[in-house]
Amino acid sequence: MQTLGVQRLSILRVVQTSVLEYGIFRGLFTGMSASIMRQMSYSLVRLGSYEAIKQKLSGERRASTGKLLSAAALAGGLGGVAGNPAGT
Repeated sequence: MQTLGVQRLSILRVVQTSVLEYGIFRGLFTGMSASIMRQMSYSLVRLGSYEAIKQKLSGERRASTGKLLSAAALAGGLGGVAGNPAGT
């Protein structure tokens, strides 16, 4: 990546420019609704599906570590599928 002639801005300079150009709320919180929507859908699906998957895999007895890891991986994948469309 070439950086010839490109000036790097500090985080404070970027915040200052955003606030001056767009105002405090629009400048600082643009994009937050999409981020919150993505995180909410991901988290709700992941947590809800984990408990259901864990229950199916373990039955009446305590689940082994391998089964818990499998349930967590599958729940995370399902959450990712659910949360991804909200981010676009």
